[in-house]
Amino acid sequence: MLSRLAFCIAVATAAPASAQAGDFGRPKPSFFDGLFPPQFWRGPVVGYSAYPLTDLELELRDRSYVLIRPNEPRGNWNIYIAGFGIAHLFPPAYTYYDYTEYARMLLWTPARSEASSYNRLIEDMDGDGRLVGPFVQVACAVADLDLKRERSLAYVGDLVEGEVANAFGRIWENRLVTAWVHRALHWRLASYRYALERLVIAVPSGRAVEVERALTRFQAIVTQVDPALARCAGAEFALPAELAAPLAPIVTK
Repeated sequence: MLSRLAFCIAVATAAPASAQAGDFGRPKPSFFDGLFPPQFWRGPVVGYSAYPLTDLELELRDRSYVLIRPNEPRGNWNIYIAGFGIAHLFPPAYTYYDYTEYARMLLWTPARSEASSYNRLIEDMDGDGRLVGPFVQVACAVADLDLKRERSLAYVGDLVEGEVANAFGRIWENRLVTAWVHRALHWRLASYRYALERLVIAVPSGRAVEVERALTRFQAIVTQVDPALARCAGAEFALPAELAAPLAPIVTK
């Protein structure tokens, strides 16, 4: 058991590298290709269908990981959970992370100036915002193909139970990936807002106005893609009560 846990932690700490963009925005080949079975690192959902993953389904999983994992670049347990949700060692519900942790990381990481914390917050929000559109495009393309797959089952002859189970299993997997990202975007939005609230009272700076503008941009992106992600995930997303409160201005002019 301990050796398995150690293996999980070792792979989880390295897995984020697979989510970086390659040429023309394509995900880079993973370091783990050819070293470990894909079910140990290809996230966030594997194991419900024996059918091979299509190119789009692989891209969906590659693009989803960087949006699902907690944004704190330190070795907290939630990063390991996010890394090994891909191997189904933990259920998706366990990946709800404490949205106050990101603020604590910004405040307690040694820095020469508070400007670095404000800059990091802007960079993280803008970086996440750039990732959302390509993910939604891929997720909805996969959902459209899954709808065609489901309709085709009525016209395929000599279907056996295993084929039907594998087809619906893959559809369920793909929808879960999309729903998981949809959920994670709202937690990231809450995390960034909480961080700005703490920065303005702990280390006030004129840059707070610029950070709030970046937060408004990211919030607009998340709100804009809500309907598409709900449709392509095949289910509405119920926002947790603590994240559903109306957002008031943070920085006083």
